[in-house]
Amino acid sequence: MKMSYLVGFGKKYPTHVHHRAASIPKDGKKYSCLEGEQWKVKKEPNPNTLFGAMVAGPDKSDKFSDDRTKPWFTEPTIASNAGLVAALIATHDPPERSFGSKGPNLGIDQERIFSSIHLTPPAP
Repeated sequence: MKMSYLVGFGKKYPTHVHHRAASIPKDGKKYSCLEGEQWKVKKEPNPNTLFGAMVAGPDKSDKFSDDRTKPWFTEPTIASNAGLVAALIATHDPPERSFGSKGPNLGIDQERIFSSIHLTPPAP
């Protein structure tokens, strides 16, 4: 569909994200879940951009519906964003390097989930 599934990035990205912080306007009022329903069904784009959130994405036929009432497409969940965050953290060059018993500690748990990642030291 030639679009980004990261909210706020690229020329075309989801604008009807299924998320309270994105779909309810910042007007200083607190809304209950029931009161928030009025924004869930609106056709207008979200008043707030949830920059960096990755939505669920397309279905198995590569179709995507940018519709807030279809969370299976537009909801940014912890489960769907965890892999993205982990991959981005793994590429992060920390400002300070510390050394542990096994060499440099770059803030990446290389003994468990990131055990297959091999770090390339930066050029001097």
